[in-house]
Amino acid sequence: MIYISIEQRIKSLRKAIRENNLDAAVIFSAQNRRYFANFPGSSGALIITETNSILLTDFRYIDDAKSSSTSHYEVIQHPGGQLEQSVGEQMKKMNLHKIGIENSLPVGSLKKLEKQLPKAHFLLIDSYIMQIRMIKDESEINHIREGIRICDLAFEHITGFLKPGMSEKEIGLELEYVMKKHGAEGIKENHVIASGERSSLPHGQATDRIVEVGDFVKMDFGAKVNGYYTDFTRTVVIGEPTEKQKEIYSIVSKALEESLKQVGPGKKCNELDEVGRSIIRNAGYGEHFGHSLGHSLGLNIHESPAMRSTDNTILKPGMVITVEPGIYLSGWGGVRIEDLVVIRENGIENLTKATKELQIINN
Repeated sequence: MIYISIEQRIKSLRKAIRENNLDAAVIFSAQNRRYFANFPGSSGALIITETNSILLTDFRYIDDAKSSSTSHYEVIQHPGGQLEQSVGEQMKKMNLHKIGIENSLPVGSLKKLEKQLPKAHFLLIDSYIMQIRMIKDESEINHIREGIRICDLAFEHITGFLKPGMSEKEIGLELEYVMKKHGAEGIKENHVIASGERSSLPHGQATDRIVEVGDFVKMDFGAKVNGYYTDFTRTVVIGEPTEKQKEIYSIVSKALEESLKQVGPGKKCNELDEVGRSIIRNAGYGEHFGHSLGHSLGLNIHESPAMRSTDNTILKPGMVITVEPGIYLSGWGGVRIEDLVVIRENGIENLTKATKELQIINN
């Protein structure tokens, strides 16, 4: 089992700094602060050079910073509301000129840095950071595993809770309550509850629509544990399914199972996307599967790599990826089924344990 220390993560980032002839990387995003410094505060920044590692934050989080990052970072408290100014002053003192920044840095924040450092050049480094974060260690996988365990529990609960007459919002709120009750610190932001004809919307957010007998109910949700996201989708039917509902569900289920058989170390993402896509296409529904077969996740809900036609990344042990084929028929409804797997040396570990058989809700 692989455990990657904060020291090793900083070392990997320093390698990227050297290879790109940078003087430093400056990190503002909460996810990357957490990854490289184990710092959970909602405000702060890291400055990492070949020889220095500095964490700046304000009074609210200074104790958190000192307790989580003392051995790896010099912790500096900055005045409230002056994060960018303090970062700029620190970089000026360090005589930094070629600086790596994240794409998520707001334009206003970048303008402040450029004003303080008029001779500096800024280069986006997200791709290098994501290359480092692509391989999860066992501590990260354990957080994701716990999140999926919570999703499994929530799905088991919701199949006994669902009944005609409920609104999509009621179902979503119940799922959120159950997940948080079992230890989730939060849920993924693009929580999807879509029923009836609305289940054809891949990312249909919950509405006041009332669930009726005969509806598919597509539920795509995820529990967040220690900063790490999970992703889980199941589609159920209210009352006895029609032949067409059985057909569509069966095709998506086959696409999922055949894809899972092929996913593993050494496989290319774009080739795996074609495995699931070809099954749906050969069944006559190719134009109704418009998203990728899957994506990685971690401290962000969508990370690299992705199983899409344009991504030729080769899967390696330690990568975590969803497998989520779907069929979406406008005005009729849709089905998506999703598992979350870890790439291992000899295959995959499927973290999702919930049943994939079509659940018929007769409550």
